[in-house]
Amino acid sequence: MSVKSFRMTLGKDKMMSVNGIKSADLSCEKGKLWITGTREGDIMLTGGQKISLRPVDALVIQSGREDSHFTMEVR
Repeated sequence: MSVKSFRMTLGKDKMMSVNGIKSADLSCEKGKLWITGTREGDIMLTGGQKISLRPVDALVIQSGREDSHFTMEVR
């Protein structure tokens, strides 16, 4: 199974959608992330927190009231 790694920044109050993945490992480096569309329910991550997720359909990731920096490995 191919693993792709991304380092990303989401601006204040911005969101993104990730489709067509089987699992994702997210690590929030700075700021806050609100993640929806997971089997685990809605999740909040702050700087220094990590999580492994299995999306239901598509992950939706939204930043908080400041820029958020994170890494994501998808399969």
